[in-house]
Amino acid sequence: MVQSLNKTGLTQVSVQFRGGTYFLPATEKLTGADSGTASTEIVYQNYPGETPAISGGVRVGNWVNVSGNTWKTTLPASTQYFENLFYNGVRRLRPRLGGALGTYYRYVGPIYLSGPAPPAAPPDPDCSVYFAGSGWECYDRFQYNPADPIVNTWKNLAPPAGNPCGQPAGNPALAGDIELVNFEQYSVSKLRVSCVDSANQIVYLTGDTATEADHPTAHGFIPHHRYLIENVEDELSQPGQWFLDRSATPWALTYLANPGENPNTDTVIIPQLTQVLVASNLEYVTFQGLTLEHDNYTMPATGYDGTSDIIAGVSFQNSQHITFDSSIVTETSGVALEFISCIDKTSPNWCVSNSTGGVAANNLIQNSAFYDLAADAIRIGVPGKPTDTNANVPQFNSVQNTVVEGYGRVYASSKGITQGQGHDNLYTHNDVYDGYKGAIKVCYCANSDVNPPFTNNNVISFNHVYNLFQGLMNDSGSLYFGVGTPSPPSSGTGNKMLNNKVHDVSDASALDADGYGGDGLYADDFSGQVDMENNLVYRVSGNAVSFSGPRAGPNQSSTVKNNILAFARQSLLNAYDPYSFNTVPPLPMFFTASNNLFYFDRNSAESFYVQGGCTYPGAITYTAYQQWTSNLYWRTDGGFAADPQAFHVQRSLDANNGCGNQKLWTYYTFAGWQGLGEEAQGLVQNPGFANPAYPADDYSLSKGSAGVGFVVFDPSQAGRSNPVIHPRAVPATFPTKSFNPATDY
Repeated sequence: MVQSLNKTGLTQVSVQFRGGTYFLPATEKLTGADSGTASTEIVYQNYPGETPAISGGVRVGNWVNVSGNTWKTTLPASTQYFENLFYNGVRRLRPRLGGALGTYYRYVGPIYLSGPAPPAAPPDPDCSVYFAGSGWECYDRFQYNPADPIVNTWKNLAPPAGNPCGQPAGNPALAGDIELVNFEQYSVSKLRVSCVDSANQIVYLTGDTATEADHPTAHGFIPHHRYLIENVEDELSQPGQWFLDRSATPWALTYLANPGENPNTDTVIIPQLTQVLVASNLEYVTFQGLTLEHDNYTMPATGYDGTSDIIAGVSFQNSQHITFDSSIVTETSGVALEFISCIDKTSPNWCVSNSTGGVAANNLIQNSAFYDLAADAIRIGVPGKPTDTNANVPQFNSVQNTVVEGYGRVYASSKGITQGQGHDNLYTHNDVYDGYKGAIKVCYCANSDVNPPFTNNNVISFNHVYNLFQGLMNDSGSLYFGVGTPSPPSSGTGNKMLNNKVHDVSDASALDADGYGGDGLYADDFSGQVDMENNLVYRVSGNAVSFSGPRAGPNQSSTVKNNILAFARQSLLNAYDPYSFNTVPPLPMFFTASNNLFYFDRNSAESFYVQGGCTYPGAITYTAYQQWTSNLYWRTDGGFAADPQAFHVQRSLDANNGCGNQKLWTYYTFAGWQGLGEEAQGLVQNPGFANPAYPADDYSLSKGSAGVGFVVFDPSQAGRSNPVIHPRAVPATFPTKSFNPATDY
């Protein structure tokens, strides 16, 4: 209808939706023919005062109460396979091993095959990485503890014919029906169980978890790391659980009701459409006051490897001047919403069409809400590709005054807002919270490219992010820039983190002996010239600010200026090992830290240091490696000035060319640190915060600047400036464990 309208002389064409839920029979598809122009805007909006929802799901009825709280229904033959279900707007879970949310079990470890070392070929394509002394590591199988309640008699376990477990072949319709959630070093894969070798305590999977050449030990089935087993029919016992039985046709759906629930009078939705809305080459269109929900992304037969892209339920491809305003995306099965460029065959395989001149540009998300999300809330672009140019990567897009809550509810290593290759994008005045990994991530994320990164001039500002990681995940910044690459060493420029508030971050050290890396602000390997100013970071389980790996080259120093950094468990300003890619001394300068207020209550006896990570400067002076100037320090016991272990420098690498060996540290008092040329204008002095302790969290300075050139800023300006939409609380979908804000930081 909009296409056929004569729009001559019109400044706007509005299509209004009345209240209620619209269950789509097929994905809604818009093309360039549905576009407006710079002078005529097309608006799809709610009828005033009403709340329309556009759903990719269907309502399930005809339930029969077969016994107690057990309800069953049969599904139409046209029903598409689904992995999520929503009951009265709440995500319900399938049965897991060990209770309603499941129990974490721990791997014995991976399986290794013997065989000649490279350059010999792997003995099995699924066992592709060689480790000296161990052999070829397999990524499609693992060793479990015989005490774990894994059995080869699960009702819906369906081994293929000729399986390596020696089990009889099962029903092919149920292949991979049982799933594994695999918590790796910094990612989570979700794989399908193929068979169980109970004699040797080996579980085989239908596909591999990811591998990564630069970090080979980060993936796989890491000894003592956690795993969950999901969708085990035999474990269907907890109220609120459901199970889809596909062993015969028609399929049967079972739901165990909570007290007071009746699925015939309540609303039960199963997702059916992989995508709800797809727009390709669309321009000058606004979506306002709409709710989009119930996409039906499902894992491939080989599972989800932890790094592959997940399809978005709302996808804008090669689209420009799109406004997504005062709208909601919720109850998702995949990524919620994306703006991506579709250029060529290396672009995502769900691109409708590719064009070398295509670009996602000048789009705006504002005043909106994304909550109860299986994966990422918002994705802008994808990792760098050889065909990227400055003209075709996502650019000049903005996300502002928007709330993201309850993300990663299925794919736990998801982020709130994530950007790949792209430039001049803005993320400002957003609230991002209750996620299992970082809040906002901008990542070039390509190790090799014929082009340098075009990931330039991206700004993360005035965001309020909190209640992150929740004991599940490791190794990421709450706010993150990964804008560099080692091949060849180069970095994007002009990227900034300004005026953000970050707090209450609990990495997996709350659950795991090797947990780490719940950081506040983070610049990853080879990322340089990042500007971090006027941020408030407090109560993080790792480091308030972190830099990882080497810089890409000379003149790549980042700026850490005028921040308030407080109550981190490990350090306030950290530089992870710059020798992780080679043993060449780092190129000066790593960072300049000035005019910051450092506030803390821990000391070296608790493995806390103001400066964290690698303090080995190589052959250069320490001031040429890290420059600390005009900062203020205060430890709440008042003893920092006299602390003989206030600062430290490592004078040589250890026998393994390692940095961080405390036996090689030389310690300094604050005065001794100044004697090295650092902190010539620095002070040890109480800054005079109003009441920084939990639960007040008041870092205001009623008496003005604390000195050292610190310019007072107002942390309350972070977050949404006009919070119109208030999403409901989203229940946890994994067992979580956060540090106690009153005692653990």
